[in-house]
Amino acid sequence: MSVVDGAVARRARTVESRVGVERGAWIVWACFALLVVGARLHSVYSIENVFVAYREAGLRWLAGQDLYPAELLFNYFPPSAVLFAAWSHLPFGLGGALWRIVNIGAFAFGLWTLTHRTEQPPSSRRFFIATVVTVVLSASAARYGQMTLAMAGSMMAAVAYAETGALWRAALCGALAVALKPLAIVLALLLVVIYPRLLGRLGLALAAVFLLPFLFQHSDYVWRQYAAVPAMLATRAHPNYDWQQNLFGLFDKLWWTASAMGQAVISGASAVAVLFLCWRARRRAPAIGAALSVYALSSCYILLFGSGTERNTYAMLAPVIGLLAATAWDTRDSRLLGLVGAVMLIMLLSYTLQHAYPHTVLAMAKPVACLVLLGGLVWLVFRAPREPGELAQQANSS
Repeated sequence: MSVVDGAVARRARTVESRVGVERGAWIVWACFALLVVGARLHSVYSIENVFVAYREAGLRWLAGQDLYPAELLFNYFPPSAVLFAAWSHLPFGLGGALWRIVNIGAFAFGLWTLTHRTEQPPSSRRFFIATVVTVVLSASAARYGQMTLAMAGSMMAAVAYAETGALWRAALCGALAVALKPLAIVLALLLVVIYPRLLGRLGLALAAVFLLPFLFQHSDYVWRQYAAVPAMLATRAHPNYDWQQNLFGLFDKLWWTASAMGQAVISGASAVAVLFLCWRARRRAPAIGAALSVYALSSCYILLFGSGTERNTYAMLAPVIGLLAATAWDTRDSRLLGLVGAVMLIMLLSYTLQHAYPHTVLAMAKPVACLVLLGGLVWLVFRAPREPGELAQQANSS
């Protein structure tokens, strides 16, 4: 066999191995979706099943009824109700099953996009490791059908597309994330600051998404729903430390309740700090990549300072932990692997601690895990000592 034939054969084996690992990751996602659907197919019609709120919103939209009565707890924009109207016609069990499949599929697509579009060459093994970790850490949110998964998937895709220059795709994914859940506004604002060319495209995409409801209902009814949004958001923003899993809930369990002014000052200062870290991550070359850094930092901010942060909302961090674990495994970085292991352990113990020690600081394990992860992200961003251009120039001169 010639040298060329040998190289071609090795290349073919590498591609075949990569395709096999990639297929294995998608099989994991498919099995995960089937297990979730099987576990929840016969779920009862109760408020603990969040699909009930989504379905009721869709039915109310079709009937021309108000979307924001106090008993419904529908804390989303009107376009979200339009999207759920399609599921509302189906039987409850079937609609819930199909929604969970779509929800998990969007989450998996976001992780795949973040892995493949921001890495050269793309590593199927990295996607597989991240998939396994993500599935384990997001199982509860997927089982309950939390829209957090679809929102997070759209956010990951938006960041990946923006980083690689696919600005229209980034704008569409960002607008979809905002339509699914108001929390994504944080990422949308962050993207237009660090990717200025995205501003016009994202503005048009958001306008299209928020005008969509006018195509399916009378304009006066749609205007009434939009007029009720500020009151809904204000009600949601009111602190409730009995269930909120954010930074201020952690402070409350540590015997310090922040005032409204204190929360505003801390949130504002932290927003500036996160913006600086994202800007630095784009200018430097962190080992985990700029796109993952931007998504991870924005997710940490949303979770720590969002008034609607619940235990299942931390599924947003599952892809970050998975990709960090894959990076640590590939680079044999023992310190990063130790950080990821510690965060995973705290996350997995959070349910037990919350039920064993309610109303104590031990019940706030997930905010603690998020703070630990945030500290690691800051370390990774500042660990990159050189500008990417300087690194390329040094390599060329060598």
